[in-house]
Amino acid sequence: MRKKLFVLFLIVAVTSASAFAMGVTEPAAAVEKVETQVILGSSTQVNADFFDGWTNSATNAYLKELMSGYATVEWTKEGRYTINPTAVKSYTAVDNADGTKTYTFNLANNLVYNDGTKITAKDYVFNILYSASPQATEIGAQYGSGSEYVGYDEFHSGESRIFSGIRLLGDYSFSITIKAEELPYFFDLSLVAVGPIPLHVIAPGVDVLDGGRGASLSDAFTADLLRETVLTPNTGYRYRPLVTSGPYQFEAYNPADSTASVVLNPRFLGMYDGAKGSIYRLIIKLTNTATQMDELRTGAIDMLQGISGGDQITRGLDLHDAGIVNFTSYPRYGYGKIAFACDFGPTQFDAVRRAIAYSLDRNEFARQYTGGYGIIVNGYYGASMWEYVENKDVLDRELNAYQYNLQKAEEELIKDGWTLNKDGKAFQKGVDAIRYKRVDGALMPLIIEWANTANNPVSDLISTMLVPEVKKIGMQINGTTVDFAVLLDHLYKDGIDKPVYGMFNLGTGFATTQAYWYYYSTDPEYFGTYNTNFIADKELEAISLDMKRTDPQDLKGWAEKWIRFEKRWNYLLPDIPLYSDIYHDFFNPRIVGYDSSPTWDFRYAILRADVK
Repeated sequence: MRKKLFVLFLIVAVTSASAFAMGVTEPAAAVEKVETQVILGSSTQVNADFFDGWTNSATNAYLKELMSGYATVEWTKEGRYTINPTAVKSYTAVDNADGTKTYTFNLANNLVYNDGTKITAKDYVFNILYSASPQATEIGAQYGSGSEYVGYDEFHSGESRIFSGIRLLGDYSFSITIKAEELPYFFDLSLVAVGPIPLHVIAPGVDVLDGGRGASLSDAFTADLLRETVLTPNTGYRYRPLVTSGPYQFEAYNPADSTASVVLNPRFLGMYDGAKGSIYRLIIKLTNTATQMDELRTGAIDMLQGISGGDQITRGLDLHDAGIVNFTSYPRYGYGKIAFACDFGPTQFDAVRRAIAYSLDRNEFARQYTGGYGIIVNGYYGASMWEYVENKDVLDRELNAYQYNLQKAEEELIKDGWTLNKDGKAFQKGVDAIRYKRVDGALMPLIIEWANTANNPVSDLISTMLVPEVKKIGMQINGTTVDFAVLLDHLYKDGIDKPVYGMFNLGTGFATTQAYWYYYSTDPEYFGTYNTNFIADKELEAISLDMKRTDPQDLKGWAEKWIRFEKRWNYLLPDIPLYSDIYHDFFNPRIVGYDSSPTWDFRYAILRADVK
């Protein structure tokens, strides 16, 4: 049976190199420029952000990861964390008497950046110190690493210039000590996954020091320096990271058509399994979902990655039947959703969110959108997650499926106090159009502003299947079409002084390490970065923290806590899951060795593929 999914990324091949607006960087060492290139088209825009710390689309995340290498810990196809033998010669993990845990890494001494500069322990330690520094915060970087490490709080706040839990032990040796309160931790090894960033480029003239009490940065490390090296328009590292350590290196970015390209890094030694990448150039460009299959058919596109939607998948399978393309398929590690802002307006009330869920026939929505190539989920999980697979019967029995029911939708609103009209009198169905509720002494109308994107079949279905239904219960949803980058700015409240939109539709992919305790933390520091719903529920947070402290070997204990989390999440409903698809990757038969899976998406699979 054929199935459907929501498209995120596409891949296309061109016959000649493109001269992009921001220029081309020649590789530091000679690489034979064989005409093997793939254009990765994307239904989401490529932004000019290629450095961690600034929120952007998953497309940018793919590019950043392709340019990053030599992490101490990597993710395997089997869905496990492993020490990376290419970067790490040896390591130790010591449980300390005070409950902390110290990992010590001895690095390989033959690692270099693409510009030929040797990579040392200072580059790894600098990554941690930069990311956690108050100077990075001062220049607007919104998230970083290190909060789980001893000494982070003092260092991050500026109270101390020394990060006591990070030690520089030699040219090729450093250690990380994890806080006692973070342990035990189910994803223990993931906490010490760190790669190098180029100290000589991002902070020239700065040194990484260690006098015996912890690592620090010399006085030359300032916010003004970072503004110059990271934020200078067009040339700063955020926009043009010319020196990198991964299998690919930055080539160009063209803001005019939202196109970016990377080429092989000839000095890269390999991933944990030795994979180096074989396709010389990868290009990502914005591609219209309405024309992507035609581009695939004509050969303008070599590959479409993560395709969803019944019509699109059926068209792709027709191309396969005609011998034009090959494909792989796999359950989505995430879902398409309606996401709510839970901190202002009507959507701050969980009853309103549940009323919206009851007003949408999700089964019919998924049928129309996925065409049978997906399922409905009722919680914060994807169909391929092992917790769901092993506990499907329990979840199906105990989670509210929010079957279409306008009576229940009305009941939720009435119980929550949405019983007034604009004059403060009793709401009369059939007479009054919009319900009101008294909030902080004023009447709040049940009007929800919804941000969506153009040429999006999910947006179209919401407009036809949800918006008219909520009118029947005294609710109004106003849709506004914006660029995806603008949608994300409003979702994250990035640079937004006054929030506008309480509802968004987009897709989400779950991380290999699901940091529930960050995504649903009540700490305002995590709002807009991890906690993009801006939801502050103490019970949900407490369950997630309990999950975090599960012993890595206690799979049963983790699953039990996970089910508790899902039940609470299902009641609060910060998102409405719309579908969890069966993804399809369609590609030109000249691409060989491409093997994607729920835990092994494009950024991993493309490194093991080639063009014949």
